[in-house]
Amino acid sequence: MVINLILVAAILAAVAVLAGKRWRQRQRRETRTGASIYNPIAVSRFDEIDAEIALRRCWVCEGAVKESGETSRNVGERRFRIVRLICNDCDRDDVVFFEVTAAFH
Repeated sequence: MVINLILVAAILAAVAVLAGKRWRQRQRRETRTGASIYNPIAVSRFDEIDAEIALRRCWVCEGAVKESGETSRNVGERRFRIVRLICNDCDRDDVVFFEVTAAFH
């Protein structure tokens, strides 16, 4: 009986640790600059996007990422470039939002 309780407690502790790790990873991903259209990286030239992508690391494993596509989006007078990235190590995908309105003026 006591052994069962110890095993259940160990399993619950392991699940709690994994859930906490996942939550911290998600928070880190969502609060990074460029993680959403509400918190984009502002650029005044399109080559700044390439420079930022070159510095970017995977939000999960910190591995190098490569661009796998991009698209544009307009919201009112604001213009955005949305770049999809894939990690070379863990194959996680990510999206980075850039505000490119200044590049058109």
